[in-house]
Amino acid sequence: MLQPHQRAALIQNDPGVSWPQFLGARFVQSDGSFAVVVQGVVQKSQAHCELKGLIEISSNGSLPVIFTFDGVLNLETREISIHQAQPEKAWSGQISENGRVMTLSAAGQAKPIHLIHEQTLEQLI
Repeated sequence: MLQPHQRAALIQNDPGVSWPQFLGARFVQSDGSFAVVVQGVVQKSQAHCELKGLIEISSNGSLPVIFTFDGVLNLETREISIHQAQPEKAWSGQISENGRVMTLSAAGQAKPIHLIHEQTLEQLI
């Protein structure tokens, strides 16, 4: 059976809906322990955008600890990099072709984190 992030990546978008339209939403890990919320997108060129937003980390149902981030998104390859200043941490990865899944790996770690567009995850459950 496919994992939720694999099922989300297979969903066809409605006509006229492109992957960048999902960027302004919350992307969550299926267990709710990690989330990325892109709050601002500024297109700097045909191929690159700058991102600003929040990273939410929680455990055992506790209130999340929230950190701000800056990031860069390549619009042609959908590659994303996020830098959190306090505490210092960096992630890089890619957004799925349909824009509903963000896969990130922390610098120096091989295991990726799969984040799903929150409304898409709600549809899958």
